[in-house]
Amino acid sequence: MAELKGPIQFIGSMENIRVYYNKTLKRYIVSTKGGSSKELIKKSPVYARQLENMQEFKACAYWSSLLKQLLESMDHLARGYYFSGFMKLAKAIQKQDIEHEKGFRSVESSKAANLLTTLCFNKEHPFEDVFTQKFDVGFSSDNKTVTLTLPGFCSRYQILWPTRFQLYRLTMVIAELPDFEWNDMERCYMPRVAGMVKHTAKVFTGWKRQCTEPEDIVLTASFAEPALSLPGTTVIVALGVEVSSGAG
Repeated sequence: MAELKGPIQFIGSMENIRVYYNKTLKRYIVSTKGGSSKELIKKSPVYARQLENMQEFKACAYWSSLLKQLLESMDHLARGYYFSGFMKLAKAIQKQDIEHEKGFRSVESSKAANLLTTLCFNKEHPFEDVFTQKFDVGFSSDNKTVTLTLPGFCSRYQILWPTRFQLYRLTMVIAELPDFEWNDMERCYMPRVAGMVKHTAKVFTGWKRQCTEPEDIVLTASFAEPALSLPGTTVIVALGVEVSSGAG
Protein backbone atom coordinates (compact mmCIF):
# COMPACT_ATOMS: atom_id res chain seq x y z
CA MET A 1 0.00 0.00 0.00
CA ALA A 2 1.32 3.45 -0.92
CA GLU A 3 0.19 7.08 -0.65
CA LEU A 4 -0.58 9.16 -3.72
CA LYS A 5 1.06 12.60 -3.68
CA GLY A 6 1.35 15.38 -6.23
CA PRO A 7 -0.97 17.74 -8.10
CA ILE A 8 -2.95 14.96 -9.85
CA GLN A 9 -5.37 13.19 -7.52
CA PHE A 10 -7.91 10.63 -8.72
CA ILE A 11 -10.01 7.69 -7.57
CA GLY A 12 -10.43 4.49 -9.59
CA SER A 13 -8.54 1.63 -11.22
CA MET A 14 -5.84 1.45 -13.87
CA GLU A 15 -4.95 -2.11 -14.93
CA ASN A 16 -3.89 -3.85 -11.69
CA ILE A 17 -3.61 -0.63 -9.65
CA ARG A 18 -6.45 1.02 -7.75
CA VAL A 19 -6.62 4.38 -5.99
CA TYR A 20 -9.09 5.34 -3.27
CA TYR A 21 -9.49 8.16 -0.77
CA ASN A 22 -9.27 7.18 2.91
CA LYS A 23 -11.58 9.52 4.84
CA THR A 24 -10.01 8.68 8.20
CA LEU A 25 -6.40 9.17 7.13
CA LYS A 26 -7.42 11.97 4.72
CA ARG A 27 -5.05 10.60 2.07
CA TYR A 28 -5.22 9.01 -1.37
CA ILE A 29 -4.13 5.38 -1.05
CA VAL A 30 -2.63 3.31 -3.87
CA SER A 31 -2.78 -0.50 -3.83
CA THR A 32 -2.53 -3.37 -6.28
CA LYS A 33 -5.29 -5.79 -7.18
CA GLY A 34 -4.76 -9.45 -6.47
CA GLY A 35 -6.08 -12.65 -4.97
CA SER A 36 -8.00 -15.63 -6.33
CA SER A 37 -11.07 -15.16 -8.49
CA LYS A 38 -14.57 -15.39 -7.01
CA GLU A 39 -15.49 -18.39 -9.18
CA LEU A 40 -12.37 -20.31 -8.16
CA ILE A 41 -13.03 -19.78 -4.46
CA LYS A 42 -16.65 -20.94 -4.82
CA LYS A 43 -15.94 -24.11 -6.82
CA SER A 44 -12.51 -25.38 -5.83
CA PRO A 45 -12.33 -27.67 -2.75
CA VAL A 46 -8.91 -26.21 -2.04
CA TYR A 47 -10.63 -23.00 -0.96
CA ALA A 48 -13.31 -24.66 1.21
CA ARG A 49 -11.95 -23.24 4.47
CA GLN A 50 -11.46 -19.81 2.89
CA LEU A 51 -15.07 -19.86 1.67
CA GLU A 52 -16.26 -20.69 5.21
CA ASN A 53 -14.27 -17.79 6.61
CA MET A 54 -15.57 -15.41 3.95
CA GLN A 55 -19.15 -16.46 4.65
CA GLU A 56 -18.80 -15.88 8.39
CA PHE A 57 -16.96 -12.63 7.74
CA LYS A 58 -20.09 -11.38 5.94
CA ALA A 59 -22.19 -12.07 9.05
CA CYS A 60 -19.76 -10.04 11.16
CA ALA A 61 -19.80 -7.23 8.60
CA TYR A 62 -23.62 -7.13 8.45
CA TRP A 63 -23.88 -7.07 12.24
CA SER A 64 -21.19 -4.38 12.57
CA SER A 65 -22.70 -2.21 9.83
CA LEU A 66 -26.12 -2.29 11.46
CA LEU A 67 -24.60 -1.43 14.85
CA LYS A 68 -22.84 1.56 13.23
CA GLN A 69 -26.14 2.71 11.67
CA LEU A 70 -27.97 2.43 14.98
CA LEU A 71 -25.36 4.58 16.74
CA GLU A 72 -24.68 7.03 13.89
CA SER A 73 -26.22 9.97 15.80
CA MET A 74 -23.21 9.68 18.14
CA ASP A 75 -20.70 9.19 15.34
CA HIS A 76 -19.26 12.70 15.68
CA LEU A 77 -17.81 11.70 19.06
CA ALA A 78 -15.79 8.81 17.60
CA ARG A 79 -12.15 9.11 16.62
CA GLY A 80 -10.02 6.86 14.42
CA TYR A 81 -10.76 3.35 13.18
CA TYR A 82 -13.42 2.06 15.54
CA PHE A 83 -15.25 -0.16 12.99
CA SER A 84 -12.48 -2.74 13.24
CA GLY A 85 -13.36 -3.01 16.93
CA PHE A 86 -16.96 -3.82 15.94
CA MET A 87 -15.71 -6.57 13.63
CA LYS A 88 -13.39 -8.01 16.26
CA LEU A 89 -16.24 -8.13 18.76
CA ALA A 90 -18.61 -9.70 16.22
CA LYS A 91 -16.08 -12.45 15.57
CA ALA A 92 -15.62 -13.06 19.30
CA ILE A 93 -19.40 -13.44 19.66
CA GLN A 94 -19.59 -15.67 16.58
CA LYS A 95 -16.97 -18.06 17.98
CA GLN A 96 -19.24 -18.73 20.94
CA ASP A 97 -21.79 -20.40 18.64
CA ILE A 98 -21.21 -24.14 19.11
CA GLU A 99 -24.60 -25.19 17.71
CA HIS A 100 -23.85 -24.56 14.02
CA GLU A 101 -21.09 -25.78 11.73
CA LYS A 102 -18.21 -23.50 10.79
CA GLY A 103 -19.28 -21.35 7.87
CA PHE A 104 -22.82 -21.02 9.24
CA ARG A 105 -22.26 -19.77 12.79
CA SER A 106 -24.49 -16.94 14.04
CA VAL A 107 -23.57 -13.61 15.62
CA GLU A 108 -25.81 -13.81 18.69
CA SER A 109 -25.15 -10.65 20.66
CA SER A 110 -28.28 -11.36 22.70
CA LYS A 111 -26.36 -14.22 24.33
CA ALA A 112 -23.19 -12.18 24.91
CA ALA A 113 -24.52 -8.73 25.79
CA ASN A 114 -21.80 -8.21 28.41
CA LEU A 115 -19.17 -8.13 25.63
CA LEU A 116 -20.78 -5.01 24.15
CA THR A 117 -19.42 -2.99 27.08
CA THR A 118 -15.90 -3.49 25.68
CA LEU A 119 -16.56 -1.36 22.57
CA CYS A 120 -14.27 1.66 22.27
CA PHE A 121 -15.04 4.61 19.96
CA ASN A 122 -11.99 6.69 20.82
CA LYS A 123 -8.72 4.83 21.44
CA GLU A 124 -6.86 8.07 22.15
CA HIS A 125 -9.28 8.96 24.96
CA PRO A 126 -11.11 5.78 26.10
CA PHE A 127 -14.41 6.58 27.79
CA GLU A 128 -13.51 4.93 31.10
CA ASP A 129 -10.36 7.10 31.30
CA VAL A 130 -12.27 10.33 30.65
CA PHE A 131 -15.52 9.72 32.51
CA THR A 132 -15.09 8.36 36.05
CA GLN A 133 -18.69 8.76 37.27
CA LYS A 134 -20.60 5.56 38.02
CA PHE A 135 -24.11 5.41 36.58
CA ASP A 136 -27.22 3.27 36.82
CA VAL A 137 -29.35 2.10 33.88
CA GLY A 138 -32.98 1.09 34.28
CA PHE A 139 -35.56 -0.32 31.87
CA SER A 140 -39.28 0.35 32.25
CA SER A 141 -41.74 -2.50 32.76
CA ASP A 142 -43.30 -1.88 29.33
CA ASN A 143 -39.88 -2.29 27.63
CA LYS A 144 -40.04 1.14 26.01
CA THR A 145 -38.11 3.58 28.21
CA VAL A 146 -34.47 3.56 29.31
CA THR A 147 -33.42 5.76 32.23
CA LEU A 148 -29.77 6.50 32.97
CA THR A 149 -29.02 8.10 36.35
CA LEU A 150 -25.83 9.82 37.49
CA PRO A 151 -26.27 10.57 41.20
CA GLY A 152 -24.07 13.31 42.69
CA PHE A 153 -22.27 14.03 39.44
CA CYS A 154 -19.42 16.54 39.79
CA SER A 155 -18.16 17.59 36.36
CA ARG A 156 -15.01 19.30 37.68
CA TYR A 157 -13.60 16.08 39.08
CA GLN A 158 -15.33 13.33 37.14
CA ILE A 159 -14.60 14.45 33.58
CA LEU A 160 -10.85 14.07 33.08
CA TRP A 161 -9.79 15.91 29.94
CA PRO A 162 -6.16 16.85 29.06
CA THR A 163 -7.03 20.49 28.27
CA ARG A 164 -9.16 23.04 30.09
CA PHE A 165 -12.85 23.21 29.29
CA GLN A 166 -15.79 25.27 30.52
CA LEU A 167 -18.79 23.46 29.07
CA TYR A 168 -19.80 19.84 28.72
CA ARG A 169 -22.72 17.89 27.32
CA LEU A 170 -23.83 14.28 27.81
CA THR A 171 -25.52 12.28 25.07
CA MET A 172 -27.34 8.97 25.38
CA VAL A 173 -28.37 6.75 22.47
CA ILE A 174 -30.50 3.64 22.86
CA ALA A 175 -30.90 1.06 20.11
CA GLU A 176 -32.22 -2.45 19.58
CA LEU A 177 -29.75 -4.75 17.86
CA PRO A 178 -30.81 -8.12 16.35
CA ASP A 179 -28.73 -11.28 16.10
CA PHE A 180 -27.59 -12.35 12.63
CA GLU A 181 -28.07 -15.96 11.55
CA TRP A 182 -27.79 -18.10 8.42
CA ASN A 183 -30.99 -18.38 6.40
CA ASP A 184 -31.09 -21.68 4.45
CA MET A 185 -33.89 -20.54 2.16
CA GLU A 186 -32.18 -17.29 1.11
CA ARG A 187 -28.68 -18.81 1.31
CA CYS A 188 -27.28 -15.82 3.14
CA TYR A 189 -26.99 -14.24 6.59
CA MET A 190 -29.97 -12.19 7.71
CA PRO A 191 -31.06 -10.42 10.94
CA ARG A 192 -33.18 -12.65 13.12
CA VAL A 193 -35.62 -9.76 13.49
CA ALA A 194 -35.99 -7.41 10.51
CA GLY A 195 -36.65 -3.66 10.56
CA MET A 196 -34.37 -2.72 13.45
CA VAL A 197 -32.69 0.22 11.66
CA LYS A 198 -35.22 2.69 13.07
CA HIS A 199 -35.29 1.19 16.58
CA THR A 200 -33.11 3.89 18.06
CA ALA A 201 -33.53 7.10 20.05
CA LYS A 202 -31.23 9.87 21.29
CA VAL A 203 -31.36 12.39 24.12
CA PHE A 204 -28.82 14.89 25.44
CA THR A 205 -28.49 17.25 28.41
CA GLY A 206 -27.75 20.45 26.56
CA TRP A 207 -24.53 22.31 27.36
CA LYS A 208 -23.73 22.63 31.06
CA ARG A 209 -21.05 24.70 32.75
CA GLN A 210 -18.29 22.84 34.53
CA CYS A 211 -18.59 23.17 38.31
CA THR A 212 -17.54 21.62 41.61
CA GLU A 213 -21.07 21.30 42.99
CA PRO A 214 -22.53 17.78 42.70
CA GLU A 215 -25.85 17.35 40.92
CA ASP A 216 -28.14 14.46 40.03
CA ILE A 217 -28.44 14.01 36.27
CA VAL A 218 -31.12 11.83 34.70
CA LEU A 219 -31.29 10.95 31.00
CA THR A 220 -34.44 9.29 29.66
CA ALA A 221 -35.08 7.99 26.14
CA SER A 222 -37.96 5.90 24.78
CA PHE A 223 -38.55 3.57 21.85
CA ALA A 224 -41.65 4.16 19.75
CA GLU A 225 -42.60 0.51 20.32
CA PRO A 226 -41.70 -1.95 23.09
CA ALA A 227 -38.26 -3.49 22.71
CA LEU A 228 -37.27 -7.13 23.31
CA SER A 229 -40.73 -8.27 22.20
CA LEU A 230 -39.09 -10.99 20.07
CA PRO A 231 -36.16 -13.27 21.02
CA GLY A 232 -32.79 -12.63 19.42
CA THR A 233 -32.52 -8.90 20.14
CA THR A 234 -30.43 -6.79 22.52
CA VAL A 235 -30.94 -3.25 23.81
CA ILE A 236 -27.80 -1.12 23.67
CA VAL A 237 -27.32 1.99 25.81
CA ALA A 238 -24.45 4.23 24.67
CA LEU A 239 -23.26 7.25 26.67
CA GLY A 240 -21.02 9.95 25.24
CA VAL A 241 -19.48 13.15 26.61
CA GLU A 242 -18.44 16.32 24.77
CA VAL A 243 -16.40 19.20 26.16
CA SER A 244 -15.93 22.77 24.93
CA SER A 245 -13.68 25.67 25.83
CA GLY A 246 -16.78 27.85 25.74
CA ALA A 247 -15.41 30.26 23.15
CA GLY A 248 -18.13 30.72 20.53
